[in-house]
Amino acid sequence: MAKIGLVTGAGRGIGRDIAQRLAREGYACGLIARTQSQLEETADLIRKAGGKALVTPTDVSKREQVLVAVERVEKELGPISVLINNAGAYLRKPLLEITEEDFDFQLKVNAYGPFFCTQAVVGKMAERGGGTVIFVLGSETRGGPAQYSAYNASKLAQRAIAESVAYEFMHLGVHAASLDVDGAVDSPRVREAMPNTDPSHFVAPEAICNEIVHLINQPKSSWTFQVDLRSFVQWRPRAAPKKKT
Repeated sequence: MAKIGLVTGAGRGIGRDIAQRLAREGYACGLIARTQSQLEETADLIRKAGGKALVTPTDVSKREQVLVAVERVEKELGPISVLINNAGAYLRKPLLEITEEDFDFQLKVNAYGPFFCTQAVVGKMAERGGGTVIFVLGSETRGGPAQYSAYNASKLAQRAIAESVAYEFMHLGVHAASLDVDGAVDSPRVREAMPNTDPSHFVAPEAICNEIVHLINQPKSSWTFQVDLRSFVQWRPRAAPKKKT
């Protein structure tokens, strides 16, 4: 059976890395993002390496656009066997400054988006008796730090969707997994923002891609739902050290 992957947020960053890695693993990739020029760059990288990619400019928060994209991918490439819900919107803003539009946008991209994409493919996966849906979450998913209330709420909603998908479709042969990337992902932009930080403090994109491939290839007898990835520096002691007497 042909290996077909659909990656959201594939125009840049970790989404581009994931799409390229899936292509190296033998997947023909449907690429979703809002900006066509960025998707074309990702597709070009995949094709130059000998892979196959289909550009499908899509706003994941719009259900009709998602349905059109999925239909096109399955028509031109084949039945989707892997969905990577990676697209996301990010907002760091004081609670009192967050507008209704801000809050809506976080929910539309980070909760509605993966819901629409999963809804569009998971039923067919279950009918075929196999498939993988991975939800890529962020470092604020459970921590709830200051100034992330809108983002955190939307990502918590996405994780809840992921768990519901797991309970509804795992027994039908569809592996649903939540991948929580807890920390800054290594990239030129991050290194520029933190120039004096040891690179080992960042989560490596290759490690994220490796974990995704591992989840996809897990046997049904030992499926994982929740995976956390974080660098060692984030494992700080939670208890205050005892004062010297």
